[in-house]
Amino acid sequence: MAPALVPLSTSDDRGPGYLLLPPAGGTPRAFGPLAAASDTDVWGVEYPGHGERLAETPAASVEELAARLTDEMTSEWFSRTVVIGFGMGAFVALETAQRLGAVPGALIVVDACAPQRRSPDKNAKAGASAMGRVFGRTGLTPVAGYRDSPESWEYALDLLLGDLQLLNAYRGPARTRLSCPIAAMRGTDDPAFATGDDATGGWRVWTSGPFVGRVVPGGHLGVLDSGREAEFWARIRRLEAAFLGVEPEVA
Repeated sequence: MAPALVPLSTSDDRGPGYLLLPPAGGTPRAFGPLAAASDTDVWGVEYPGHGERLAETPAASVEELAARLTDEMTSEWFSRTVVIGFGMGAFVALETAQRLGAVPGALIVVDACAPQRRSPDKNAKAGASAMGRVFGRTGLTPVAGYRDSPESWEYALDLLLGDLQLLNAYRGPARTRLSCPIAAMRGTDDPAFATGDDATGGWRVWTSGPFVGRVVPGGHLGVLDSGREAEFWARIRRLEAAFLGVEPEVA
């Protein structure tokens, strides 16, 4: 059985490490260039039924994903790690923290509506062709090159559609606030936020600690676009600095 926690980069830096949780349809391979641009330890999460764990039975729920992930980490390690959840990964991160009974050094959520602002059934009736258009248009493709072969593209779509089923069934965590800092980041052109609802700022209620909200250029998961790796880590460093010296805000 392949491990859920995948080391993506290592360094001699004594700062906090980072744990990256993929979006729907994603695998840690998508984080390779991002991790390579970091100057610290970076880990990724491989969900069951994805990537190197393809032979395993996929999780039946977001809650099960989190429960299986907690089996591979300790509270002590988790508390020294900055957790970054992309899309669906944000909810897996929140559920994981609640199950471990420990909080990470910080939680950063990227392009994920706050749980209480979600519309769980939004994509429930979307077919493969419709989601394929979204998949290619919004930067959701988890691994470059999937379009190069029909078999790879079908595999990628299967991952995405399976994960979207989990999201459609997910009704949100128990309303237990964390005590760690939370930052929420979203793209200006992300269609999930087109209604104008402050779905990013809604993450404020999930922590008793500092909160920072940021709107950045790009579409859904645009921060993962090739060539933006250094920009991404610069934004993460600014968020961490804001936790230490800025009043909670949404900007």
